[in-house]
Amino acid sequence: MDRTADVVIIGAGIVGTATAYFLAQHGISVIVCEKGEVAGEQSSRNWGFVRQQGRDPAELPLAMGAIRIWQGLERELNADLEWIQGGNLMTFDDEVGQAAWEGWVTTAREQGLESQLLTPAEIADHLPGNRIECRGGVFTPSDGQAEPTVVTGALQRAAEGRGAEFLTHCAVYDIETTAGALSGVVCEQGLIRAPVVVLAAGAWSSRMLRLLGVRLPQMWLRGSVARTQALPEITSAATWSGVAFRQRRDGSLNVANRSVDHDLTVDTIFNLPAFVSNYFDHKRAVKLHFNRLFFDLLAGRFSKAALRRELTRFRILDPEPNLGQLRGLVADVRRLLPAAAEAEIERTWAGYIDFTPDMLPTIDRLEQPGGLVLATGFSGHGFGVGPMAGQLAAELARGAEPSLDLTPFRFSRFHDGSRLKPFSVD
Repeated sequence: MDRTADVVIIGAGIVGTATAYFLAQHGISVIVCEKGEVAGEQSSRNWGFVRQQGRDPAELPLAMGAIRIWQGLERELNADLEWIQGGNLMTFDDEVGQAAWEGWVTTAREQGLESQLLTPAEIADHLPGNRIECRGGVFTPSDGQAEPTVVTGALQRAAEGRGAEFLTHCAVYDIETTAGALSGVVCEQGLIRAPVVVLAAGAWSSRMLRLLGVRLPQMWLRGSVARTQALPEITSAATWSGVAFRQRRDGSLNVANRSVDHDLTVDTIFNLPAFVSNYFDHKRAVKLHFNRLFFDLLAGRFSKAALRRELTRFRILDPEPNLGQLRGLVADVRRLLPAAAEAEIERTWAGYIDFTPDMLPTIDRLEQPGGLVLATGFSGHGFGVGPMAGQLAAELARGAEPSLDLTPFRFSRFHDGSRLKPFSVD
C-alpha cells in the first residue's frame, strides 16, 4: 500500500477516534492506524466517570467543554452511550479536607461551574441509608457517567460515516520526515503519505515519539476495576468515598479507587527524575512490582526493530488486575451501602494508564517536527475529557484556532523548567 491522506492518527482510543470524527466533519481525509482493536486498551477499561469535580483548575475548562459535548453526544451520534447525568459525589473526613474542598468549590464557581458542599444528612439524600462516616461532601450535579465499551465504537462508526478510515491490527512502525516536517508514516500495510500526524497512542505515546528523537516523560500505572452483579437501585451519582463506584444502567456496580500498581520497566529508570518527588508524595497509593514486563519492554527502548516486535506482540495490553485490592473494595461497598450488602464480584479487569508528571495531558502542535500534533498523557482523565480533547486535536490538525487556551497542556513544559506537580484537592 502507498496511499495519501490529509491526516494520519496513531491510536484508536476515545481521543484518537474523536479526533477522526471532528476532522471528518470538516471534510478532512483521515486514516486512523491502530495496532490492536478500537478502544482495546484504557478507553474501554476505565471507570466510566465523566467528571469536572476535583479537577486541576488548569484542566477545568477542558472538562467543562467535554460536558457540553457529552450532553448532546447520544443525539449527535444516534447511539445509546448509557449516558447518565447524575452528578459526582465525593466525601471528606476532617476540617482540612473541608477547607480544601471549600477552596476548590470557590475556584470552580469563578470558572462557571456550580458545585455544592453537603452535610452528612444531605449526602444521605443521594445515598439513602449509607453508613459513610464523614464530615461532609461535595456534589457537582452536571457531572455524569457513560459506558466506556460503547462510546468509542459509536464515535468510530460516526467518523466512518463521514469518510474516515480505520486500519486495525495495523501498527505504525515509523514516522517519516522531510526537511524537518512530517511526510507520512510507515505502517504494517505500507506507506501512508500525510503532512499531519496526530499521536493519540495513550500508554504507547512516549515509545512512538522516540522514533523522532522526542522525549515525553510518561509512566504506565495499572488501574484495576471490579464489577458486581445487578443490585437494587442505589444512586445515579458517581461516588467517591475512599472507594469509588458508579451504578450502571443494568444495576451492576463498577468499583475501584485511586490506588494503582506500577510494573517497573526500563522507562521507570529513565523517567525517574521527573516522577520521583511525586512518587514520595503519593507512595501509599502506588505499589511497585518487578515482573517480566521489565524484560518484555527492555529492547524496544533502544531499537526500532525491537519496538516493532513489541507493537505487534502486545496488540492489546491486558494486565492482571489486583484481585486482593478489589476484594477489599467490594467489601467496603457492602459495609457502606445496605443496598449492596449482597454484592459479589462478577468480573475484574485492569488497564495501563498513561501518567505525566503533573497529571495534565499534552495537547499541542509541535514546531519540530512540523505537522506533529500530540493528544496524550491524560493521566486517567481521558475518557471523561475525550470528546473535547478530540475536538481540540482536530482543530490543531487542520490549522484552526483552538477553542480553549492550551497553554497548560503545551509540550514544552516538560523541558522549559516549569514546575510539574500534580494538583490534588486533598
